[in-house]
Parts: sequence; C-alpha cells; structure tokens
Amino acid sequence: MNKRGNSDLKLLIVLTIFSAISGLLLAVVNEVTKERIAMVKVKKQEKALMEVVSKFDTVEVETLLSTPSDPIEMFTCKTADGKLSGVAVKLSTRQLSKEELAKLGLEENAKQNQAYDAPIKMLVGFSPDAKISGVSFLEHKETPGLGSNIEKPEFKSNYKDAGIEAKKWAVKKDGGDVVELTAATISSRAVTAAVSKAIEIYKKKVKSLEVK
Repeated sequence: MNKRGNSDLKLLIVLTIFSAISGLLLAVVNEVTKERIAMVKVKKQEKALMEVVSKFDTVEVETLLSTPSDPIEMFTCKTADGKLSGVAVKLSTRQLSKEELAKLGLEENAKQNQAYDAPIKMLVGFSPDAKISGVSFLEHKETPGLGSNIEKPEFKSNYKDAGIEAKKWAVKKDGGDVVELTAATISSRAVTAAVSKAIEIYKKKVKSLEVK
C-alpha cells in the first residue's frame, strides 16, 4: 500500500508540475500573441493614415471619445515647418449613445446606420481646404464579395476629393449622392453615415485648429 501510495503521490506531483508549466507557457504565448496583434493594428493604422492625409512629418493625437476597444480619435498632421497637412478622424459605425453624441457635439438625431456585421472601423481624412482626402478601413467583417467591396476604389471615390458641403451624404436609394454598392446597401449606408459623423466632428474641431 505504501509503495502504491508513494507512486500515486509522485504521479500527482508530476501532473501538478506539468499543469503549472503548461499554464505558464499558455500565458506567455497569449501575451506574445496580444503584442503581435497590437503591433499589426498600429502598423495598419499608420498605413491608413498615410493613405488619407498628404505628406506630413508630425502627428498629434486627440482622443475625443475614450472607449477600450473603439475610441474616436482625431489625428492632426503637420509638416516640419508647422503647416497643417490634414486631419483624420478615426471612428466606427457603432451606435453611439445620446451621452456620447452630446460629448462629441453631435445632434441627437445624427444618422447611425449599422454595418451588416460588427462595426466597421475606419479613418476619414480631410485636407486643409475642407475636402475629404480619403477613406481607409482599419477593420470590418462585411460579407466577402458584397459588403467587403467598400474597400474598392470605385466605392471610395464617392468620398475622395469631395467638399464636405458639396454632397448630400446619404446613398442614392435614400435620396443622397453616394452610389451604393450592388447588393450591399446596408454596408454602404453604414459607411456613409460614419463619414457624415466624421464631417461633423471635423467641422466642430477645425475652428480651434485655425486659431492655433
């Protein structure tokens, strides 16, 4: 009995040590994975910023609405001599609460069309002459071949180089000027509503930039 008891105890100790080591390794792998994912997101954001704002040397980031996974931020891009190259607003298509809209200075009835799947995260760029300099998508889960076509230049051209007051920012099916994607009106509406919100945020903030 003693021998068997000793064997069982040894087995229990080995299993305990093995479990502890496995748990430690898993924690390390998870941490490394998180860091890599975060790094990829940062690089993707940097690339997206360069797509929507012309050449710049410095960037000032202002958090307009702080949420853990989906903040709204404004990037003010300048040249080495301090001239404004452009501004980019980072936001998504998620539904904002009345309190969040008020904090951003947006109307309570602001359009907030939802994406087909998870919120579409994006950057909307503005040039110093109050035109949309580009739209770049950071993350989305729209249907491949349908809603995912928001990435195509043909759709993005609805916004690029357009004056912020030059168009009615709604899809044509809703009486606006934006040509919606075939079989992906939901995605088109969501992006356009987000662009419209970005325009309003830009308009609220641009006066303070002009003063500076």
